[in-house]
Amino acid sequence: MEVHHHAHTERKKWTHYFFEFLMLFLAVFAGFLAENWREHIVERKREKEYIRSMIEDLKLDTTGLSADNNTRKEAVAMYDSVITLLRKNERSQFEQQRIYYLARMSLRLSPFPKLNDRTYEQMKSSGNLRLIHDNEISDKITHYYFKVKEFSLNTDQTLLRLQSLIEIQGKVFDGAIFQQMINIKNFEINQPEGYPALITEDKQTLNELSVRIHYVLSILLYSQNFITELEKEALRLIEALKEEYHLK
Repeated sequence: MEVHHHAHTERKKWTHYFFEFLMLFLAVFAGFLAENWREHIVERKREKEYIRSMIEDLKLDTTGLSADNNTRKEAVAMYDSVITLLRKNERSQFEQQRIYYLARMSLRLSPFPKLNDRTYEQMKSSGNLRLIHDNEISDKITHYYFKVKEFSLNTDQTLLRLQSLIEIQGKVFDGAIFQQMINIKNFEINQPEGYPALITEDKQTLNELSVRIHYVLSILLYSQNFITELEKEALRLIEALKEEYHLK
């Protein structure tokens, strides 16, 4: 009679299973770290691309702010001269020509700049401001664009004051003379000829005009200082971004 012996299989020790589990865990963990690292690299690359774009926006801002401030200085000087001429009881022919020219030209020189917040708004709307890894840099960016928003509100106020000024100008200046001053070929404004009379010399009406000019002039004076500081802040932010992200 044959006797069948069952083959004896040696049981694996618990350390063997632990080693297999450890190797599997390490493989998964290494994959997780690699994926995280890849994601980190991708995000840092996107962050740098955004910063490059923001620097270009800031450069445009500094150029625009500088030009805008120079234009405002010219407008302020013109508005001031108009008020001085309006106070005169008698004006020479040149002064009469000048008051028409300055009153019309100052409106053209009253600027409405649009600052470049394209990159910042894109990052904010897409939730990518989180990519800015340095808190100090993030705070500087947020503060600058808060000031940009404040400047936009100032521009809105300027527009309202200018609309009010244009309304009262229609009671003092002859629209036909304004039209004659415009060169329709190149849109330049020329000083009128002869003795261009005002529609009225009524003191109360002229005073109302002077008051409205004063409010426009005041806003422009305030914004000059604001623009100077905003331009400096834009330049400082450009340098901070270049240094932090090693950009030229």
